[in-house]
Amino acid sequence: MYPNPGGHSFFRGFSFLKDIDFAGLLDGASKTLSVVHQAIPVYQQVKPILSNLRTFSQIGNIFQNDDALEEKNSSSSSSIFYV
Repeated sequence: MYPNPGGHSFFRGFSFLKDIDFAGLLDGASKTLSVVHQAIPVYQQVKPILSNLRTFSQIGNIFQNDDALEEKNSSSSSSIFYV
């Protein structure tokens, strides 16, 4: 006997499609897209802050070094008292 050339033998390989809950799959995709749509604006607002953290640290280092220079200069100069 030859196998049935009809459609049944072709679709036996796709029997796993009966086990998939397409409503649940669409619900999960919808929730994922909702989270993504909320996260993108937050990322766009925070991105400039994150990119400027390097600049903020450089500015902080300048102020820190400036204080150290002032202390160094003030301690090296002798006090002058006028009478």
